[in-house]
Amino acid sequence: MLKKQLLLGSVAVVCATQSFAQMGAKFDQYYMDYSLINPAAMNTHTQGHVTVFNNRMFSAVPGGPQHTVLNVNLPVPSKNTGYGLFYMRERVGFSEAHNAYATYAYSLPLGGTTNLNLGVSVGAIRQSFDLSKAIYISGNDDIIKSLIITPPVTRADLRASAFVNGEKWFGGLAISRLTAPTFDYTYYKYNASYQLQSQASFLLGFNIDGGGDLVIKPSLLVSGYNWDYYRVQFNASAWYQEKFWLGFNANDLGQIGGNIGFTPQEDIRVSYSYTTPTGSQRVALGNTHEFHTFIGFSALGGGPRNSDSDETDGSSDGEGQETKNGEDGDGFSGATNSDRSEVIVKSLADLKAAGLGRDTALLKIQPIDKVKSAPGFYLVAGLHVSEAKANKQIKDLYKKGVVSFKMFDPTNKSFYVFLKDYATEKEANRDLFYFQSAVPSVWVREVK
Repeated sequence: MLKKQLLLGSVAVVCATQSFAQMGAKFDQYYMDYSLINPAAMNTHTQGHVTVFNNRMFSAVPGGPQHTVLNVNLPVPSKNTGYGLFYMRERVGFSEAHNAYATYAYSLPLGGTTNLNLGVSVGAIRQSFDLSKAIYISGNDDIIKSLIITPPVTRADLRASAFVNGEKWFGGLAISRLTAPTFDYTYYKYNASYQLQSQASFLLGFNIDGGGDLVIKPSLLVSGYNWDYYRVQFNASAWYQEKFWLGFNANDLGQIGGNIGFTPQEDIRVSYSYTTPTGSQRVALGNTHEFHTFIGFSALGGGPRNSDSDETDGSSDGEGQETKNGEDGDGFSGATNSDRSEVIVKSLADLKAAGLGRDTALLKIQPIDKVKSAPGFYLVAGLHVSEAKANKQIKDLYKKGVVSFKMFDPTNKSFYVFLKDYATEKEANRDLFYFQSAVPSVWVREVK
């Protein structure tokens, strides 16, 4: 009996230790919503969204890790702030952990389209055991009985994060378990105490113009535990018009895989990732399956967005207030139009002439020549690596009563969404404050 007790006690300790080590789960699709890893990244979005994750790791191992995540982001670009809620349930063996956090983030402009986003999260981790899922030798064992009556243990936790996003790149650092939570358990005559490892996560990524509407997005995630050892994940995905994407991922554990996703409707993204170990691990561990869904609030009827939700596009669009009727003729229009006919838009003048109130699905924004725009000073509302994303922001601004169009810069192969152009910088700066009431992050860009 003693040997059985020692064996079962060892199994319990190993399972508990694995659970603690896995907490703060490994996501193969971390690139779909960086705020899962780095909460401060929520401020790179311009409207709220909900992200749902579910994965099953090492499918050949009984009781292999399973994670279910619900992540809610509520950015407020006009005030450079954001609020978030994060919940994760993790199951490993017969142990179960619940992680819940509330986050506050603040953004600091660093110049141009570069911003520094800072976040702090407070929350709790709750650990419990479910012996109905355990495999043991004898149900009469005293250790098993004591585990059954062991109450769940809850500990407070604190996280800090920083995220910098530029025109076509981003980077971030997040550290969790700053309070070094300790869990104490009693198994029959045995006592166990576990101090959770601190976790640091470093993110780095780029957007590379692949030509046409294709964008290549390579990214790297490095996770450190107690600053003693590290895990490395890499992903590179190709996105076509932000509607379809296909990618490859790998990690330092010798696991490789692929991912695929699509946008079934505006503001909804669905994707799937498959990862398999290589070599002898493949049979012993099995594959990992991961599902992801991104739902923007506008898809739930929460109102239109005024720019893309992709935090890596480097755009600096802001959330604006709808303008009043008869506000002004320069970019804002109080006219409404219920005409259901299709409108071909080739310039800013075309969109002004169409008036507001039309169904944006009937606005057919034509491609522009990839040539340098006329010299002048432009009030710019967003920067995009693909023309499809620029078109989307034009429609989003239109829904909020702001008329805009696009221009192309051959030097950085990017599309700028602008509200108006001027002959002098003085004139542009004069109107800058007026437009900021609706598009807070608008800036002046000179084209020579």
